[in-house]
Amino acid sequence: MTDKQKNTLSTNTQPNSINLAIIGGVVGASIGLLSSPGTGKKVVSNIGQSEVVRAAGNELRRTAQQMITEQAMMALRQTAAGYWSKYEGTLLKPGALLNEGTEDEEVKESRADSDERYNELKEENKNLNDQLQRIEEKLNALLDDKK
Repeated sequence: MTDKQKNTLSTNTQPNSINLAIIGGVVGASIGLLSSPGTGKKVVSNIGQSEVVRAAGNELRRTAQQMITEQAMMALRQTAAGYWSKYEGTLLKPGALLNEGTEDEEVKESRADSDERYNELKEENKNLNDQLQRIEEKLNALLDDKK
């Protein structure tokens, strides 16, 4: 290594070591203040009474509530979609089994049952979607009240 490189290296490390010394001093002083019983309680109570800390806490709480609400709504939607897709593949569509002219009595009865089952599932899905909408509205109202 040349002398010029050594000088450059030493000047680059001096500010870093000074910064580290300052940071160490600040951390040490903070630990010292917080470890003494009287001063530590005063500092913690002042921090707790700070308006900035309260605002940050409220914002953090709102963000957490929104995340939980969004996750709950996504879970409900996935569950409803899962139920729908589970039953959708098992349903018989009108006219899917045989041609109209060759149907016997059992096939007609089976088709009527499947149509009835399809309508029941359709109604159940509508009810689930209505319930999901009401839950979303209640959660949104709850969030609005907290703001």
